[in-house]
Amino acid sequence: MGKKKIRLVHTSDVHLGVDWRADLSERAFSRVIESVGLLEADALLVVGDVFDHARVPDRVLEFYLEQIGRLQCPVVTLPGNHDLYHEDSLYLREPFLDAPPNFCLFEDWAGQTISLPELGLDLWGRAMSQHTPEFSPLAGMPKAAQGHWQVALAHGHFHFPEDRDQRSSPIWPEEVADAPCDYLALGHWERHVEVSQRDTVAFYSGSPLGASPDDEHISVNLAELDPETGVNVRQVFLSLDDDPGVHPINASEIAAGGVR
Repeated sequence: MGKKKIRLVHTSDVHLGVDWRADLSERAFSRVIESVGLLEADALLVVGDVFDHARVPDRVLEFYLEQIGRLQCPVVTLPGNHDLYHEDSLYLREPFLDAPPNFCLFEDWAGQTISLPELGLDLWGRAMSQHTPEFSPLAGMPKAAQGHWQVALAHGHFHFPEDRDQRSSPIWPEEVADAPCDYLALGHWERHVEVSQRDTVAFYSGSPLGASPDDEHISVNLAELDPETGVNVRQVFLSLDDDPGVHPINASEIAAGGVR
């Protein structure tokens, strides 16, 4: 059987529980959840730093899980450097014992595959236990299963050729070029950036608000995986308006001031 055509919404760095503008970050994530339906996506990828720090109260964890529970599709979460996965991780606290069935979490430090056979999709990622130069977010990625799309999630710093200082959780251009995945969904940067190398399509989504030009909109990546046309990724902006009928708008419209 051939690959299916699927759509993925990709976000990262939501930083729920942040001390500054906490209400706005929650509104933004609620709108990310609504974008999944508006964009007719098959799954939501949240690529690290869902939470701002390990001390966020249970109410914030419950908010995240309540939002996920609004969706029928899988929500795949990768821990990042602000919400590390270790023996004291916030992902092991009581609220996550009652997580909705569509919540999927990468828990293996060496890397693991979360398979969604109904979509013909395998997702791979490494849970981050320490944010150090020794942690390699792409190390150990397996080859894709025959007939399946493979999407990798990685939270770390992509090193451009002109970079001089090695950063923690480094992602090197040659690693991206050699990655055996169809799409590499990245987190750690607040802005939307493409870092594709050779045949590997790779993008940072940026945070919902940080990748948007103002506080009246959010930004997400929409990745369309089509067996005929390949992998196509575009940045989509949506109004923060609570009206669920608001449709996606173009970045050019925002820049021109034509949409409010």
